[in-house]
Formats: sequence, structure tokens, C-alpha cells
Amino acid sequence: MTATGTLTDPTDLEAIRRGLAALDPEGRLAPLGIGRIEISDTAHLHVAEALAEALVAAGRPSRATVVILADTTPIRRDGELLAGLVERQLAGHHAVQLARLDGGHGALHADETVLAMAAEAARGADAIVTIGSGTMTDVGKIAAERNGGIPHVAVQTAASVDGFTDNVSVILRNGVKRTVPSRWPSAVLADVTTIAGAPQGMNTAGFGEAISLFTAPADWYLSFLLGLDHTFHPASLAMLQAAAAEPPDWSAGIARGEPRAVRELTRLLALRGIVSGVSNTTACLSGVEHVISHMLDLHHAAHHQPIGLHGAQVGVASLVATRLWREAIDTRVITPSLLRKPEPARIEGLIRQAFGQLGDGIVAECLRDAEAKHAAVIRNWARFEQVVADWPRHAEAFAKLVTPSATLRKALAASGGPASFQRLSPAISPELTVWATRNCFLMRNRFNLVDLLDMMGLWTEERIAWALAETLEAA
Repeated sequence: MTATGTLTDPTDLEAIRRGLAALDPEGRLAPLGIGRIEISDTAHLHVAEALAEALVAAGRPSRATVVILADTTPIRRDGELLAGLVERQLAGHHAVQLARLDGGHGALHADETVLAMAAEAARGADAIVTIGSGTMTDVGKIAAERNGGIPHVAVQTAASVDGFTDNVSVILRNGVKRTVPSRWPSAVLADVTTIAGAPQGMNTAGFGEAISLFTAPADWYLSFLLGLDHTFHPASLAMLQAAAAEPPDWSAGIARGEPRAVRELTRLLALRGIVSGVSNTTACLSGVEHVISHMLDLHHAAHHQPIGLHGAQVGVASLVATRLWREAIDTRVITPSLLRKPEPARIEGLIRQAFGQLGDGIVAECLRDAEAKHAAVIRNWARFEQVVADWPRHAEAFAKLVTPSATLRKALAASGGPASFQRLSPAISPELTVWATRNCFLMRNRFNLVDLLDMMGLWTEERIAWALAETLEAA
């Protein structure tokens, strides 16, 4: 079996470690710090076993003080409360306390209030068990880290994001979503029955997140070529390409809660998380489509409005990203004579115009990111000129990383997820969609295709309208 052939089963972590080691003889990738990933119909029954393994690995006492962290949403498995099932497994072996986290916003957000609440609940504990979807897992990772890196077993209840199996957390800071270092969970237990019974929107959002696998790596590779991203590694790219080798022809089963589709989706999301974790970056799976989604979150948070499911937004925005990328790949739109260095004063004006209504804190944070990005572009300007001059050759490599939008649109619609911004929940108006897309390159210190289009004078109202044409139609 080739090295890449060992990279597609996230439950065989030793095989993945061997495969990555073969592709990374210099040892540049981060160690894969998860002890166990289980994706099965009985994963929920193995919490005590997984916790015992994690306690031994961490040198903690076998009889431990364990805090179960959950939000206020009652999660059921075949009619029984999952928290009760987990608590009963542990009660005979450990001192167990169940802490329900409530940030006062309905849905749980990983803001500083909730993070502090979780860390305090786990103070003095030997281990944490989280029950919930991606946000709850992110909160648990940070709570474990703030309490000395104690073991953390994550019971996954939806296939909504890929953040269960990585070593970072997505949090809200000053109203802006940021990805911050946290830690690997000790174990992830993904119970297929519970996940299949999750609200349909959670799992279709997970599929939306998953399909960015078919476009986002191109933004990562572009940033690497331009000298702006030093996390790029061929082993990570090989794992992404292995994960994306087969089209997601199982997507129609997600809407029906079919076990095979749920397993495939959970597997794909787990692989995505592992890649970003060992690569020490989420940039490998976070391109144009993610910043459009973050823009929507930014707007809603600043206006104290409900924030939509991240993955669902990413899924729709992936159709925009792949449309832009395929144009850059298949046509002569990227032309060396158009390339111009960015002008800081112009970018500052755009940021103030785009974000001024959202508050001074957001403007200041975006300006800091823009300043850092501009400095990196100037340092690497010779690389920019070389890459653009040799674009046809690079386009051949990009073509292997970007699936045509028609293919992704068909799979997304089959999954039962929204394929237009108006079908998201909350629905996104055409005006807000255009704002988020037009300004998406201004909010983050990462470089993607839209940055390049803007530097070439190609990020025009006409191109934005063309890129959004399909996703502004009713799906």
C-alpha cells in the first residue's frame, strides 16, 4: 500500500501517522496528538474506556474527578438523554459533575464569557468530557488547555464542522471569529446513531463545510507560491487529495439520515481536522468561501442578530469560490500586465467604508491584519511577478485542486442543504451577500484569490455579480 493509501481512515491513527511520516521525513508536521477516534453505532458506549486510556496516557489517577461540559440543549439518543447515558457510564468509576453552559444567547457561542465559564467549571478536575457539536468541543479544548492540558474526551453529536479532530478552536473575539491554538482532544467518539438523529440542518451544514475541500486548498497553495504561507506541506496536500479522490456521491443520504452517508460525512470531516492540525494551520481548508462566511458572522454579531450555521454558509460560498477559481484556471483573466502593488491608503479607505458601521474595534482589528498582509506582499513582490508571469503552468496544478461549481452545486442540493444565500437560516439578503463577498479579502491576514483579483483591478462589481449569479437564485 502506498503512503497516500494509508491516509483515508481517521479511525486508524497509527496508519495515518506512518503514512504522514513517510511523506514527511524532515519531521516538519506537528505530531498527531489524538489517542483515539471512533466512528460507529456504539461509540457512545465507550466513553469510560476512552477516558481510562486518556488518564493513563496523561499519568492521571485511574479514579478521577471528571467534569462533563454540555450546553442547555437536550441531546437524545434513541429517546434517552445522552448526557445521562454518559454520566451513568462514568459514575461508578469517577467523581462526576455535569456543568451546563449558557452564554445567554440561545445558541452557545465560544466567546470569552463562555470560555471563562467552562474553564472555571473544570477547575481542579482531572479530565473533561464534552457532549455536543463543534462549538462545545472547541470550548472543551480551551477549558482543558486552561487547566493544564488535562485529558479531554469529546462525544460528537453532529457532523457539523471539522473542528472535532484538530488542535485549534474557533472563538468570537471582539465580535470577530478567530481561530486560536488550543489542544488536541484525547479522544473523539462519534456515535453514528446520535449524529443521524441530529437536526438535519446540522449535518447538511457539515456537508457544506466538507465541500470546501474541493476548492480551499487552491487558496492555500496560491499563498505558498507567493511566499506568504510557510505552513504548506506536500504531505498535507497528499492527504487532502486522498480525502477528495472520490466524489461525494453519498450526499443524498445525509438528508435522510442514512447511516452510510453519516459515516462518510463524519469520516471526511475527521480527516479534514487531522490535516489542519498536523499542518498547524486551518488555511489548508479555509479560503475565499470561509472569509465570506466569516463576513456574514461578523455582520450578524455586530448587529446582535442570530448567527447562521457556519458550514451551511461555507457550502454556499464554496460555489462562489469555485466559480472564481475555475475562471482563473480556465481563462486568461490572470494577466501579468495588470498586476499592481496594493496601496495601503486605498485599502484603509475600503476597510473603513466596509466595517465602519460595525464598530471601531472591528475596524482596528481589520486594519492590523491588512497592514501585516501588505508588508508580506511587498517583501515577496518578486514572487508575485514570477507566479503571475507563469500562471498557465500553475493553473494546471490548481485545476487538480478545484472542482467545477456545477458538480459541487449538484452534491450540495442533493444533501438537502441550501445552495443559495436566500435559503440559509437566517436568510441572507442580496445586499448583504454582495457586501460580504465584495469585502471578504479585507478582514483577515490571509491571502486568497480575491486579494490577487483586487491587485489586478479585476475585483469589480461586474465580476462580483457574475460570481454570485447562481447563489442568488432560489435553490
